[in-house]
Amino acid sequence: MLAAKSWGGLVAATALLVGTAGACDDCAKCKGTGVCTKTVQVPCTVMKTVTQTCYREEQRTETVLVPKTITVEKQVPYEYNALVCVEKVDEQVIEVKTPKFRWVDQEYTIMVPGKDTVTKIRKRTECVPVTETKTCIEDQGHWEIQMVASDSCGGCKCTEKKVWCPNPVEVTKEVTVMKEVCVEEPYTCEVCISVPIKKTRKVKEYFTKTETKTIKHPYKTMEYRKKTKMVTACVPETVQVEQTRTCTVKVPYTVEKQVPCTVMKTVQQTCPCSCGCGA
Repeated sequence: MLAAKSWGGLVAATALLVGTAGACDDCAKCKGTGVCTKTVQVPCTVMKTVTQTCYREEQRTETVLVPKTITVEKQVPYEYNALVCVEKVDEQVIEVKTPKFRWVDQEYTIMVPGKDTVTKIRKRTECVPVTETKTCIEDQGHWEIQMVASDSCGGCKCTEKKVWCPNPVEVTKEVTVMKEVCVEEPYTCEVCISVPIKKTRKVKEYFTKTETKTIKHPYKTMEYRKKTKMVTACVPETVQVEQTRTCTVKVPYTVEKQVPCTVMKTVQQTCPCSCGCGA
């Protein structure tokens, strides 16, 4: 209603301005009227019907399944550790040495008697004359007749006697002497010798053969083993039980209402021309 009143007042004011403005024959916009028309968006309020969802509370009775825990006796498996006798084998690796022999060829040497002609050297001693220079003392004395005393004349020297007067003189002479000399001379003779001869024979060669052997030693021991047996136990179990209850629920329903709404409306609006002819 307010928008309608405003629109009416605006139209009346525009008409008054048009009546009082002077015309301009030369204006191409208003064509001499002095008033121009333009399109504008004008807000206006209108009533609009809308649908609104509302809720109301109602009391209802429903049956639901409620979980309940109860105790039930059941046969369940029970694991426990028990000592049991276990047979095992202990393996031991040993080395076995076995004496063995094999026939092999063996070379050996024997000595055989024989004779051989050889040349030998023998030594003998010979006496050979050798001239040597020798220094010796030679008596170069002489005989003299001297007067000597005798027993017959009472001790006076009245008897003549020939006496040798020695005169030792050292002289050098060449003399020939016989010396023994060792002379080597070769000669041929037969001798007894031993001749080596090689032969082959079969002999036993002993050796040791080493082998690896595994010895198993079985034995028994006690070990823990897991065992399972069935026992009776009280086991909690969950079951579904029906239960009736009263609850309040919200039920939706729709209601139509008239509500004011502002919209933009396109209208033709008159205004004084911008050329100024209507002023």
